Amino acid sequence: MRVLVLTPYRYGGTPGPRSSIELWERVLRPAGVTFDYQPFETDRLAAVIYEQGRYGEKARAMFEAYSQRLRSIGSIDSADAVLVYREAALIGPALIERLAARKKPLIYQLDDPLYVPYRSPFNGYLSYLKFFGKVGSICRLSAVTIVNSRHHYEYAASHGAKQIFQIPSVVDAEIYQPSTKPKGDGLRIGWTGSASTVDNLALISEPLRKAVASTGAEVTVVGATTTPLQGFDVRAVAWSAETEVEEVSRFDIGLLPLARTPWNERSFFLKLVQYMALGVPTVATPMGAVPDVLEHGRTGLIARTPEEWQEALELLAGDPDLRERMGAEAARVAQKRFTLQANADLIREAFELAR
Repeated sequence: MRVLVLTPYRYGGTPGPRSSIELWERVLRPAGVTFDYQPFETDRLAAVIYEQGRYGEKARAMFEAYSQRLRSIGSIDSADAVLVYREAALIGPALIERLAARKKPLIYQLDDPLYVPYRSPFNGYLSYLKFFGKVGSICRLSAVTIVNSRHHYEYAASHGAKQIFQIPSVVDAEIYQPSTKPKGDGLRIGWTGSASTVDNLALISEPLRKAVASTGAEVTVVGATTTPLQGFDVRAVAWSAETEVEEVSRFDIGLLPLARTPWNERSFFLKLVQYMALGVPTVATPMGAVPDVLEHGRTGLIARTPEEWQEALELLAGDPDLRERMGAEAARVAQKRFTLQANADLIREAFELAR
C-alpha cells in the first residue's frame, strides 16, 4: 500500500510529525505500507515563515507554494491512499483535500486544534488565510480520521467523521528511557518547547524565582534562546533533534505552564509525554489533554495558581524520594500508553481500514 503524504512541513523539522507520522513508518513498513512525502513548505517559505514581519515575502512564498501544490495533484493517481497531516496547504479552503478524496481513500491526521481561530505571533493577520472551518470538511471527506486527544475526537465526531481512531502523540520507547542520573548531582528544573510557546513560562516566573532562590536549582529552557524569565539565571539551549533527549533527561522536575486560551484548552502537549517517558516528574497546568495524561500525586503534580505552583515546586525540590517515585511511575505509564510500540497495533488497524 503506497500512501501519498500531504503535509505542511518538510521531513524531520517539526515536533508534530516527528511524534506521529514519521514514527508510524517504523511499524507500518513491515506491514507493507510505505509513505511518499510531499510537503507544502518550500525552501523559500521555510526561510521566512517563522521570522517576524516580512509579510510581503511571506505572502509571495505562500502563494508560490500553493501553486506548486496544485500542479502536483496528478501524483495522487499513482498512490493507493492519501494521508493529509493537519492540512494539505497552509492557506486556503479544503480544495486539495476534496480533489484527493475524489481519487483515493483519504486518511486524516489531526493532532492540533486547527479548528480554533489562531493568530500566529510570527504571521499576524496572514494566519486568517488558513480557513479554520476547513478542518470539519476534511473530517467529513476522510475514510479514516486519526486524532491524538478526546477533544479532537469529539470535534471530528460532531463533524461527520466516519472511522475515528484516537492515537496519542508518541515517543520511541527505544530512545525515551528513564534517566539513571545519580542523586545529589544538583537540582535541575527544565522546560522544552519552542519560541512560539516559551512565553507560557512568564506565568510561573515568580514561583520559579522563589524555588531557585531557596534550592539553588539550575533552570534550563530547551527550544528557545530567549525567555520571559527574570531575576535568576536561565540556561537557554537551542533545540536539536540530536540533543533534545539528552537535555530533557537531565531534568529533575519538568515544567508545563499554560495560558488559558481556546487553543491550549484543546491541545495535546507532547512535552508532557517526553517528560514522563524519561522519568521526569512534572508540574503542569490542568488544561487540554493534561488531565487525561497526568495523574496528580502519582505521575506529577497539577498547579493552577502561582501559590500552587510554588507549593508544588518546593514539594518536589525538597523530596528526592518523591521525585524518584513519581518519575518511575510516570515512565511506567508512558511506556504503556504513549510510545510507538504501545500503539503499533492501533496504527496498523487504522491504515488497514483505508485499503
